[in-house]
Amino acid sequence: MGGQFLQNIATLKVSATSDDTFKKLILMKSLTKLVIRIEEEEEVHHLSGLKQLKSLHIYGSQIRGEGVRYISELKQLTNLDIRSHNIFHIGAKYLSELKQLTTLNIYGNHIGAKGSKYISELNQLTTLFIAENSIGVEGAKYLSELKQLTNLGISVNWLGNEGLAYVSKIKQLTILDISHNDIGAEGGKHLGELKQLTLLNISHNKIQDEGLENIGKLKQLTTLIINQNDIGAEGAQYLSELKQLTFLNISDNRIGDEGSKYIGELKQLVDLYINDNDIGEEGAKYLRDLKQLIYLNVGGNEFGDEGAKYISELKQLTKLDINNNSIGDEGTKHLSEMK
Repeated sequence: MGGQFLQNIATLKVSATSDDTFKKLILMKSLTKLVIRIEEEEEVHHLSGLKQLKSLHIYGSQIRGEGVRYISELKQLTNLDIRSHNIFHIGAKYLSELKQLTTLNIYGNHIGAKGSKYISELNQLTTLFIAENSIGVEGAKYLSELKQLTNLGISVNWLGNEGLAYVSKIKQLTILDISHNDIGAEGGKHLGELKQLTLLNISHNKIQDEGLENIGKLKQLTTLIINQNDIGAEGAQYLSELKQLTFLNISDNRIGDEGSKYIGELKQLVDLYINDNDIGEEGAKYLRDLKQLIYLNVGGNEFGDEGAKYISELKQLTKLDINNNSIGDEGTKHLSEMK
C-alpha cells in the first residue's frame, strides 16, 4: 500500500497484527475510527501515537489496567469500547483523563465501586455500558452524578433497590438496562420516576405485580423487557396502560389467561414474547386481536388445538414460535393455513 493511500484511510478494522501493521497505522494521518484485535497486551503502546483517533474498539488479548494508560493519551477519543479486558479500578483511573468521551463500553472489567468513582468524572458521557463490573450500591451512587447520560447499561452489578434509587436520579435517561440486579417491587417506584424512558430492560429481577404499578405509568416506553419477574395477571393489567409499546418481552412469568386478556389490549405491539406463562386456549383468543404483530413467541403454554386456531388468525405474522403447546393434528392444520 502506497503512502498516499494510507494517509487517506479514515476507518479501519484490523483482525490480526504484526510490527508492520503498527508501522502502517502511524502513516494513516486521516484515521479516526479503528477496530483492532490486540494479540499481546504489550502491543497497546503502539496505539498511543494515533492522536487523531475519535473512535476505538479493542478486542482480543486483555489489555488490563496499565494498558489503558496508553489509551488515555488519545485525547480526541469520543467513542471507546474496551469490554472484557479486566482493567480493574486502575484502568478506570486512566479513563477518567479522556474528557472528550461521549460513549464508553467497559462491560466486564471488574472496576468495582472505586472504578465507578473515576468514571463519574467523565461528565460529558451520554452513553455508558458498565455491566458486570461489581460496582454495587456505592458505585451506583457515584454514577448518579452523570446527569447527562441518556443510555445506561448497568446489568449484573448487585444494585438492589438501594442502588436503583441512585440510578433513578439520572432523570434524562431514555434507555436503561438494569437486568440481573436483585431488584424487588420497591424498585418499581424508583423506575416510575424516569419519565423519559423509551426502552427499559428489567429482566431477571423480582419486580412482581406491585412493582409494575409505577412502570405502567411510563407513557414514553416503546420497548419493555420484563421476563422472569414473577408477574401475574395483576401486573399484566398495569402494563395494559402502556399503549405506545411496540416491543414486549414478558416471557417466563405467570400471567395466565386473565393476564393475556390485558396484553391483548396493547394493539400497537409488533413483537411479543409471551412464552411460558401458563396461558391456555382462552388466553390465546385474546391475542388474536393483535393485528400489528410481526413476531410472536407463545411457546411453552397450553394452547391446544383451539388455541392454535385463534393464533392462526394472525395472518400478518412473519415469525411464530408456538412449540410445546399440546397441539395436535387439527391445530397443526390451522397453523399450516397461515402460509
